[in-house]
Amino acid sequence: MTSAALTPVGRGFKAPGTSFMIAGGLIGALGAYGFQLVGGRALGTAAFAPVSVLWTAFFILATVLLVPVEQYVTREVASGRKALPGDLKPTLVMTAIGAVVGGGFVAITLDDLFRGDPQYIAQIVLLMGGYALLFVGKGVLAGSRRFATVGWVLIVETVVRLAAGIAAVLAIGSGVSLGWAMVLGGFSVLVLRWWRFDGGDPDRPHTSAARFLSGYAGGTSSSQVLLAAAPLAVAALGGSAALISVTFFTFTIFRAPLTLIFALQGRILPFLVGLAGAARKSELSRIARWVLLGGVLLAGVGAVVGWLIGPEVMTLLLGEEFAPTSVVAMFAAGGVMAAAAAQITSQVLVAEGRTTRLAWAWFVGLVVAVVVLWIAPGEPDTRVALAFACGEMTALILMAVLAVRS
Repeated sequence: MTSAALTPVGRGFKAPGTSFMIAGGLIGALGAYGFQLVGGRALGTAAFAPVSVLWTAFFILATVLLVPVEQYVTREVASGRKALPGDLKPTLVMTAIGAVVGGGFVAITLDDLFRGDPQYIAQIVLLMGGYALLFVGKGVLAGSRRFATVGWVLIVETVVRLAAGIAAVLAIGSGVSLGWAMVLGGFSVLVLRWWRFDGGDPDRPHTSAARFLSGYAGGTSSSQVLLAAAPLAVAALGGSAALISVTFFTFTIFRAPLTLIFALQGRILPFLVGLAGAARKSELSRIARWVLLGGVLLAGVGAVVGWLIGPEVMTLLLGEEFAPTSVVAMFAAGGVMAAAAAQITSQVLVAEGRTTRLAWAWFVGLVVAVVVLWIAPGEPDTRVALAFACGEMTALILMAVLAVRS
């Protein structure tokens, strides 16, 4: 199978399966929120807090360590190379790092954040293993343009996790039972046997995995601390267990656009790889400029919408005890829209293999957020939301500038 066959630039976004992949992403996002809503309503703010911290910690680890693996595999397969078994070695390295860091974090904070239950340690380790296979599978399928099957991956994972979560709440009604439902979701997609579609040329030389993944992981580590560490930052600032849960649900539900982009960016990348391979740099630069303009506009709209109806939406979904302040909702909604635009822009740099530039953009955004968090007045959730919005907007602007210059 040739590289041209895998990345036909002219077909753009009209390849078969695109609509189903988008549908799968929407179902996946709604299913993830359904899982959290079921757990939050059944357990309440205090009892659900360990699950929110587990979800947050795993989300950060998976996005920092496993999303770069998915993007690397997608780029390799889209360029006509065979991913397996060669790409399993860097995948194992990233998975092992996540298991050690995640397991260590849970162990250290077991009594403070996880009610002293050691099952959470095993859960975060198994989550890294199951989702490592899932992300490699998504990379193989997206790179080989099996977009409909990517949609099925998203649907199967979501449906299994949600069904297991509902059963766990009804039968046991504990936070740790929801953790096991999360583990089951990651391993469930093995039934799709995605490895059958890895049909590239095994003799083609691969891009350096160490250089690509180190740059990408460096960037996503900063971006995900910005995006997903809000509940942990509130905890570090002395927020109560109830405030941690409120912050978790606010940021989780408001980041629906970004969750969808993470699920579907494998659809964007093969198209951009084709542009980069065809040396159509001006088109990549134009895409980056338009995404920047659209991102700034949408961030402003998101902030206004968050201020006007954000607390009411949370009250409707979860009850009044989960409602944030209007200020927190404003900064969270605006920052998420900026983050979504930055993630799309980053795909230009990923397509060209310039992940070091991506890392610098996110790092500067994180530095700005930390400075704002340090000097800003107010309650912990307000300070965290303001810092998040400032950091994401900084990252978006710098990402676009670097993408245009590339």
